[in-house]
Amino acid sequence: MPREPSYAAQLGAVLGRRDAAALRLFLMQAAERFGDERQVADVRDKSDAEMDELLHRMILSRSDLSELHRASREWLFRHGIDAFGATGERRN
Repeated sequence: MPREPSYAAQLGAVLGRRDAAALRLFLMQAAERFGDERQVADVRDKSDAEMDELLHRMILSRSDLSELHRASREWLFRHGIDAFGATGERRN
């Protein structure tokens, strides 16, 4: 029986699609499986804009997705977020 890919591998595949709706679904399913209702609600209640930002921040945190880093940094910059700053603060 084949083993299920690790959480990290599954997350990497979802992030690689650059689809915030797919990320929301993945995180909700993981929270249902491994977390609790509060964690599910936290993901469910995030706005689309918050999920987009989370997607790009998560991409930047993964060295295995380095080919996507430039596009994510540009997306964050266009949305007023300093991806290079130490605190990740908004520029405006």
